[in-house]
Amino acid sequence: MKPKTLYLYGPPASGKTTLAKRLARECGRMYLDLDEEIVRRTGRTIPDIFSKDGEAEFRRIESETLREIDAPIIALGGGTLLDPRNREYAEEKGFVVVLDADPEEIARRIEAASGTRPLGDMLAERRAHYASFAHHFGPDDKILLPRPLRGRVVPPVSKSHLHRILIAQFLSGADVDPAPAGVKESEDIAATRRCIEALARARAAGSASAVLDCGESGSTLRFFSPVAAALGIKAQFVKRGRLASRPSIEYDSISPGRFELPGNVSSQFVTGLLFALPILDGDSEIVLTVPLQSRGYVDMTLRVLSRFGVSVEETESGFRVPGRQKYAAAGRIEAEADWSGAAFWFAANALGSELEVAGLDRGSAQPDRVVCDLIERIKMGETVDVSECPDNYPALSVVAHALRSPSRFTGTERLRIKESDRIEAMEAVFRDPSDVDPRNDHRIAMAAAVLSTVADGPVLIHGASCVNKSYPGFWDVFKMDLYAVTGWPLAKTGSPALHNAAHAKAGRAAEMVSFPARTIEEALRFAERCAVKGMAVTIPHKEAVMKHLDSVDAAAEKIGAVNTVVFSDGAKRGYNTDEPGFAKAILDFIGRPDLKGVKTALLGNGGAAKAVKCALERLGAEVEVVHRRPLLTRPDLIVNATPVDPVPGYVFSPDQLVYDLRYEPPVTPLMERASAAGCRTENGYSMLKAQAEGQLALFCPRA
Repeated sequence: MKPKTLYLYGPPASGKTTLAKRLARECGRMYLDLDEEIVRRTGRTIPDIFSKDGEAEFRRIESETLREIDAPIIALGGGTLLDPRNREYAEEKGFVVVLDADPEEIARRIEAASGTRPLGDMLAERRAHYASFAHHFGPDDKILLPRPLRGRVVPPVSKSHLHRILIAQFLSGADVDPAPAGVKESEDIAATRRCIEALARARAAGSASAVLDCGESGSTLRFFSPVAAALGIKAQFVKRGRLASRPSIEYDSISPGRFELPGNVSSQFVTGLLFALPILDGDSEIVLTVPLQSRGYVDMTLRVLSRFGVSVEETESGFRVPGRQKYAAAGRIEAEADWSGAAFWFAANALGSELEVAGLDRGSAQPDRVVCDLIERIKMGETVDVSECPDNYPALSVVAHALRSPSRFTGTERLRIKESDRIEAMEAVFRDPSDVDPRNDHRIAMAAAVLSTVADGPVLIHGASCVNKSYPGFWDVFKMDLYAVTGWPLAKTGSPALHNAAHAKAGRAAEMVSFPARTIEEALRFAERCAVKGMAVTIPHKEAVMKHLDSVDAAAEKIGAVNTVVFSDGAKRGYNTDEPGFAKAILDFIGRPDLKGVKTALLGNGGAAKAVKCALERLGAEVEVVHRRPLLTRPDLIVNATPVDPVPGYVFSPDQLVYDLRYEPPVTPLMERASAAGCRTENGYSMLKAQAEGQLALFCPRA
């Protein structure tokens, strides 16, 4: 089913066209601007239509054009949907998103564009009209268009692991590893760094108090509450967002002794004590009154403590922690890549994406490392227990929902007390996956984004920057280099499958799409609007494209046809990979190193035929071009470079070889007749594959 069109709507000068262009480049999809189309079709400016024919005539033209144009993304005029019939059409066919723009900024833009906007600033008059639409886009929102993801992804560092490393470094007295240059760390890690700096300043100044800004990081709060107390510093904690309402234990002071904790609320309370108790002046004991969940995170803590020379003894009921220990400097420790962030990419792959997820440690203590096993269980419809890895639930629930798996989730109690009530939040996503309020919860936003890859239309995610809490580079994975194949008609082409398989294998964030175009000019407009990096050109545009190019390589110039266009540095460069592609395919078919002495009939005289003729002559064949006339000779080899069987009355001899450049259907009518006569035949898929390899080398040259 064809995805719904995204209609961008809002006041004049609200940025609809700018957003459409950005989305086209990010999503690799065509956009049209309704006003631009009106100008192109009428050959007149909009102010001219208004001044000479009046607004009523403009609205008639506008309504007519709206129904005739088609593209995945369309930027509308500021009053297009005032007509109820236009609104009904757009909302039935597509997904209308209104841009919420700042009135002062709109006024500045209109003033700067004086004379080009006949209706000026209509925001005040139409405020109620724009407010009546269901979907609104703000400055921190994200629009995604459905498509599978490809490329190589390296998840960010595990904030769980890095929290622990940084705190242990601080307690050892060593320099805390700085944030890597040029890498934006998660907001939770930034919170931990702030708290370390505040405690370091307090100790240096001999102060008994400090203000620790934990942001929205539950880990930071739960780790530093006992640590600050163990250092003899009374901490005032700043809690933002939902953190103030999440479970916490604050210590004004702390002494050696027995600490009883439930193990089913958060393992972070245990980790906080495991960091703090070793530096007290006596031994302590942690007793778990309820069995520990998310045990892997405590194991991670114990591993880090061991690296810093701190010993902890596990007991039947919890942990025994000797006091008077000193953290020893452990040097630089590389934080692991984050399995909880990677979970979303494994979920996307389960829904059809082709992402290579690199850099993960299979021997990690992170509980979320089980995500792939749990996805397989969902595919089998089994019950899935997330008590040990609750952060995996949003990604897993998307897989279950999209695959319509009968799987049930257990161990979900703690999901109610995360950054949001994640059970209810995901249920809301599934009720309306096209317009998502993630409730400032990074994992809900990321889950909705994964679900967008299989959506039936555009997906609007509000407050998209919330992913910075754990994964600042998350949205970059949704950006993709775009390539295209064009021709007319283009009902079936194997190029996208070949190219996309190669992109996936190479770990490139790239996609080839089919763009049927009646004219090469239409195809080149698409390429410009969507920042296409390379285009495969097929029948009937191989010759027509040449006059639009800035340069053509010698081989293509000699052949007189271009099948490959590379867009780079503002220039369009043409090449022909059909010739070497056919040469390889025909030699493999015949099983010879050359074609010397092989009498060949070439059926056709188009762009592909010209490349084939050059290859045949280069290989030594004797070539007879048969175009729009009967084949009267008995050649050794017959090559068809037309989209039909051009010699339906020809009688084959069993010793003849027949190669048809068509590959759909796999056995063409020409091949069927030749095979029946005893001829050896082959279709053009081998040529398609060989020439595609040449195109890929041009599109994606190795550095």
